[in-house]
Amino acid sequence: MGINESALTATDESGPTGRRATRPEPGRTGDRGRWIAAIAVLVLLTEQSALGFQLIAPALGGLAAKYETTQVIWTITIFTLVGGVVAPLIGKLGDRFGKRRVLVYAAVVSIVGSVVSAAAPSFEILLLGRALTGVSAAFLPITIALMRDVFPATMRDLSISIATNGVGVVTIAGPFIAGFFIDNVSLESVFWFVAALSLVGAAGTIALIPESTVRNNAPIDFVGAAGLVAGVFALLFGISQISSWELVDPRTLGILGAGAVILGLWWRWEKRTADPFIEPAILTSRTTSTVLLAYAFGGGAITVIASYLPTFLQTPRELGGTYGFGLDATGVARYLVVPGLATIAGGLVVGLLAKRYGFRFFLVLGSGLIALGSVGLSMFTEHAWGPILMYGIVGFGAMVYAAGPNLLMAVAPATQRGVSAGVLSAMSAIVGSLFAQLGGVVLSRNTTEIVGGVPVYSGRGVVMVFAIAAVMGVVALVISLFAPRNSDSLDS
Repeated sequence: MGINESALTATDESGPTGRRATRPEPGRTGDRGRWIAAIAVLVLLTEQSALGFQLIAPALGGLAAKYETTQVIWTITIFTLVGGVVAPLIGKLGDRFGKRRVLVYAAVVSIVGSVVSAAAPSFEILLLGRALTGVSAAFLPITIALMRDVFPATMRDLSISIATNGVGVVTIAGPFIAGFFIDNVSLESVFWFVAALSLVGAAGTIALIPESTVRNNAPIDFVGAAGLVAGVFALLFGISQISSWELVDPRTLGILGAGAVILGLWWRWEKRTADPFIEPAILTSRTTSTVLLAYAFGGGAITVIASYLPTFLQTPRELGGTYGFGLDATGVARYLVVPGLATIAGGLVVGLLAKRYGFRFFLVLGSGLIALGSVGLSMFTEHAWGPILMYGIVGFGAMVYAAGPNLLMAVAPATQRGVSAGVLSAMSAIVGSLFAQLGGVVLSRNTTEIVGGVPVYSGRGVVMVFAIAAVMGVVALVISLFAPRNSDSLDS
């Protein structure tokens, strides 16, 4: 079957199955005010995934007490599982039925989930609401593909970069917003706040965003969709249990093995069926696979750091020895201001300068900065400026968040942009979750004592976690060197 690698660089003229795709009507650059407003409403949706962590994490203690459960972490876990699984599926539906339409429907599901979470009478109902809200993790990939289809060419790169790196705003404001609502309104108010943002974003999308006319009219491969969903879910679930069950536990290995077998069978099916869920060449061609892998490892390195740095900062120095500042939640939030601003700046740099230097340049540069900042975090742990400066370097390296999706949208077939962006999101979730859990295993092996039920880690364990992130950054750097050189020529 198939398509050759040259087909992967097709633009709106043809889809990967040979079906002609309709070219979208580009917006007029003269409508700049409307397009700026369009970016704003879409960012309200694209940041829902980050808000799902930043707003809910501070509420975990209160939720555990309210529902009298020791399994409160599942409010985060189930959100991650659903988000990783549905992103490719929602992307595929967007390619088939219209990206704006699917984005709005997904927002409605997320709003319902937030309302259910806010009003949940039991922990089980809360988890149901969080599972529905997990759909919001797919907002970013489907929005990226929608922006690529309908935004004016002069605004497209910057718009996508703002959407991807707006997470810096959440990094800065999220803890303060969560603290305000939890302390001054109610525990449940964080869910109502998320629902309100999604409602405004969905309404604004309907009012301001034109629908993409790019369609993939091939029949939906339901077998392929089910296989991908089942395989990714098994992998993410198995990975999420590593810290609880241990990596070599038969349950962990069994679930991970089942996921690998399912994905192996799915891959065989995709290569043989006439209309696959996603063209196999997108995953095997150097043109696109390098972008997928470089983004997954670069973004995964940031996930590893973000998962543990707040804990290290909160550890008192008398316990940590070579690290720790005994910060409270507000103190940690202040330490994240510089990295958050650097993340925003990295996205803006990509959006403004990509026409001159190409997206690959920033994918390489960002990966290198992530590796450099990770090494710095492992070395400069005793002075306050160390984590701020070095995590700031990592934050600026988060330009990979903008460079990777922009480059993928430039080289992926027009009618496969939605599902390609979804796969990018899923791969990043898998890689980031896996190495974050491995970091947890490393720390558990380097626990020196338990104080008030909270583990204290050795300085060696802290260094090893940052070393994992540094190696991931180097891997991303090496892979990105083989990524497509110039997005303009690929998009011509």
